[in-house]
Amino acid sequence: MKRTLLSAAALVVLAGGAPFLCLLPWFSSDTVGDRPADAADAAGTAPPAATAAPRAADPAVTPAPTEQPAAGQPVLLWDEAAGRTVEVPVRDFLVGAAACELPADWPDAAIQAQMVASHSYALYCRDQGGGEDGWLQVNSATGSGWTDTAALQARWGEDYSQNHARLAELADGVADALLLYEGRPAMACYHAVSSGHTEASQNVWSEALPYLQGVDSAWDRYAEDFELTIEYTSDQFTQAVAGLGIRPEGDPADWVGESRWDKAGYIRSVEICGQAVSGTAVRQALDLRSACFAIAWRGGQFVITTRGYGHGVGLSQQGARAMAEGGASWREILTYYFPGCTVKIG
Repeated sequence: MKRTLLSAAALVVLAGGAPFLCLLPWFSSDTVGDRPADAADAAGTAPPAATAAPRAADPAVTPAPTEQPAAGQPVLLWDEAAGRTVEVPVRDFLVGAAACELPADWPDAAIQAQMVASHSYALYCRDQGGGEDGWLQVNSATGSGWTDTAALQARWGEDYSQNHARLAELADGVADALLLYEGRPAMACYHAVSSGHTEASQNVWSEALPYLQGVDSAWDRYAEDFELTIEYTSDQFTQAVAGLGIRPEGDPADWVGESRWDKAGYIRSVEICGQAVSGTAVRQALDLRSACFAIAWRGGQFVITTRGYGHGVGLSQQGARAMAEGGASWREILTYYFPGCTVKIG
């Protein structure tokens, strides 16, 4: 049985990914520094907190297929910290999953959208082969995917009672809700911040899912640390790409060649020392926040600027926050980021 691993900021499906590097057209000397100016700073515009979210008609509510277990079925998790499978009531799972992903003071709709996404994804993994030893692999001690009461008490301290009560109340409101595609739990994956447009599933993993083909998420451009720059020495770069089977030689200025991007702005492939590598592989090798990046040799080092945080597929948590602040409901958020899916209650 193949387990699926949920990470705290971005979901990673353990199905493998491809590699690469590129020089993005938006890269310029202006992006070099500890914290490059945001798009908002450059344009002189205000963040979109007050911008109305796109309002779609209320999504259809579909009955659950008769063969599907009820949404209230406990969630089975392989807890790496405990070294065993734990059976977690839905409410506790929703609270623990949301607490790992979002601040407790975020808007209600954003938190509830995250809760429903987490629950739907867990059931999707169950249907994809999750067994008695757990549908998902989590780590309650590190807050990867889900965490328990003891960890939250230690983390929140004197704010525990208030934070837990709030999340528990929100969880009660969506405990019977699921996001479905053609009557089955959807692969409701999520990430922290997109490039400004979410990514298609086949560009990160192997399967092209109709409801994971990417949507506009322009709010993300106003997120804190949307764009960050890091630097690698030639020795550090050489060590990092060794895992890709690449052994750079000669002038470092010639190591990175042409790049290809997809419509969402993520690197499809980049030429490194004459070898084409996927953006996801380069992201992993260089430990980058996103596969939306630009790389250049400047001042005797590689300067790499990234936009967004996470794999970029599915729900953008920053986008969910902005939509909620603009008045969107958790249903509207989910059906916006997962077009073609429907919400089932009860």
